[in-house]
Amino acid sequence: MRIEQLYGSFAEFGSVSAPVGLCYIAAKLRAEGYPVSILDAEALQLDVPSTVEKILDYAPDVVGMSCKTAWVINAHRVAEGLKKRRPQLSIVAGGHHVTILPERSLREFPSFDYLVLGEGEITFSELLVALRSGHDLARIPGLAFRADGVPVITAPRERIKDLDAIPPPAYDLLPTLESHYWPIFNNVEKLPAFSVILSRGCTGKCTFCDRGMFGNRITRHGPDYGVTLIEKLRDEHGIKYLVFDDDNFLLNKNYLVRFLDDMVERRVKVPFSCESRVDTIDEERLVQLKRAGCRQIMFGIESGSQKMLDMMNKGISIDQIREAVKITQKHGIKTLGYFMLGYPGETERTMAETEKLIKELKLFDVSVQTFTPLPGAEIYSRVPEFGDYVEDWEKSGCLDEVVFVPHGLTASKIAEYVKRCYDACYNRPYQWLMAPTRIHTFKHFKGLMRYYFAT
Repeated sequence: MRIEQLYGSFAEFGSVSAPVGLCYIAAKLRAEGYPVSILDAEALQLDVPSTVEKILDYAPDVVGMSCKTAWVINAHRVAEGLKKRRPQLSIVAGGHHVTILPERSLREFPSFDYLVLGEGEITFSELLVALRSGHDLARIPGLAFRADGVPVITAPRERIKDLDAIPPPAYDLLPTLESHYWPIFNNVEKLPAFSVILSRGCTGKCTFCDRGMFGNRITRHGPDYGVTLIEKLRDEHGIKYLVFDDDNFLLNKNYLVRFLDDMVERRVKVPFSCESRVDTIDEERLVQLKRAGCRQIMFGIESGSQKMLDMMNKGISIDQIREAVKITQKHGIKTLGYFMLGYPGETERTMAETEKLIKELKLFDVSVQTFTPLPGAEIYSRVPEFGDYVEDWEKSGCLDEVVFVPHGLTASKIAEYVKRCYDACYNRPYQWLMAPTRIHTFKHFKGLMRYYFAT
């Protein structure tokens, strides 16, 4: 999928992240003696026909595809193209979308032969053994397939308890990291930058979030594993800035302190940004983060309306938001707020409350998106009760699309408040003064100029 399809008019500000799940699976299969290659069509900006040709050049026996909801249509188009050229090719799909909707995916996407549900490292390995030996596929946990045209869903696979037992992700199979991957530009201070994830899962119970992949149980790499991975990214790939994309990097204080102490003791000296809930922030964590090189914390705030926060089951208050942002800024760490407009129950009044809170907080950056119903989220099945939703997987990831409109609102009104919320943050004198620090490439310069001259 091209970056323009995901970010629309925000394409200059968009990110390209490494396919971490595929890199873990590839590393495990390679350790078991399989010849493995990765083609990252997003990073290489390949269209569907070009992707099909590149894959066929590898002459594979099995092709695995990662399927987030926003990518699943393009993934199936690639699978269709491959099947037309090589009908005998085995195609395996994995990721959040097919994990949540296995039976539907088998019906909607006939070119997917097998679905790996949940964590894929062990399941994919066992599937390859079964395909080679003719063993019974139904005995493999975490798998979906068709038997005589009928969908078969096997027993769930237990979560991997020790993530350190998995070989480090095979980043060496990707295109050059420093030139093909970058986080969202307002999450970094310098390039080349790279996103890493050292844990799986989240304890939050937000109703808009897809928890079907990992549930509410968190597993983590040990501190040594994480610091060693960062050292390799720095020394072998020239990475100068990191973004920790864990759902809540700061949740476990004991783990966090050990990890940050290791970074300092081993003189990693790679500055970073990380994500956090506002209710996991305290002075001790902030002191440790600043010492280890944290430049920015991205908070999942979502709304300036307590009514909307409660409907989302965020479990936080407006006062907690204010306090977390205040003490983070006091320690000299920049703050970014993630916000969501158009959630079920949203009104113009609640959107105005979000705009007001953004003005009050004086965040360094914001990211304002419209609500997209995700399969696996608690609210997903109830969305029709609250408004109008036309399900279109291709539009589900694009920032320019308003795919759900609550009763009493219009798509144009939601889009208007998206712009007003951005203006509440960026149309201020101090933001103009800071603009030069945000420019890392000519693409960023063009995007900033387009934004400022449009406002």
